[in-house]
Amino acid sequence: MNNILFKNTVEITDHYINLFKNKIIIAADMTVGNGNDIYKIVKTVDKKSEILGFDISEIAIENTKNLLKEFKNNNIQIIKDSHKNIFKYINKKLDLVIYNLGYLPKGNKDITTDYVTVIKSLEYVLNFLNINGIVIITFYPGHSSGKLESIEIEKYLADLNQKNYNVLKYYFVNQINNPPYVVVIERLN
Repeated sequence: MNNILFKNTVEITDHYINLFKNKIIIAADMTVGNGNDIYKIVKTVDKKSEILGFDISEIAIENTKNLLKEFKNNNIQIIKDSHKNIFKYINKKLDLVIYNLGYLPKGNKDITTDYVTVIKSLEYVLNFLNINGIVIITFYPGHSSGKLESIEIEKYLADLNQKNYNVLKYYFVNQINNPPYVVVIERLN
């Protein structure tokens, strides 16, 4: 028998990306990293969708562009800039936004996302999120900056008006060593 529940954070993220299968959407990957999440988005949604990807790392940008070479879609932009500057690049309603926080896998562990810039970008994103649009955030509290980030961002999310947003946390209670977890935000009205 297959597992009914999710086995890891990747399966949770994939589940929510698949809600947009073959739909024309506007999506943003706020931390492209090695390109895995944006690749899944591009592969899943209609090719007429507009998709933006952000990262401050040149290596992350290169890795992502290489991963996306197979797609001949003019509606994909990979931007070397902080996600806090999303307002410079988009002023349209968003359907799907994803953050994979922490540091670049196999990269410099001293270069991490930080809660100040994440919250700044979230403030913008939540105002531009369509009704039924979602934000997926994967947290990594297993390192010191990730722990602080999870605490501060969750404080911000706890203050969101429940009439406007659902905020759901997926946490693996019985896993050791501060496992990663996912928060999903849905705009209600």
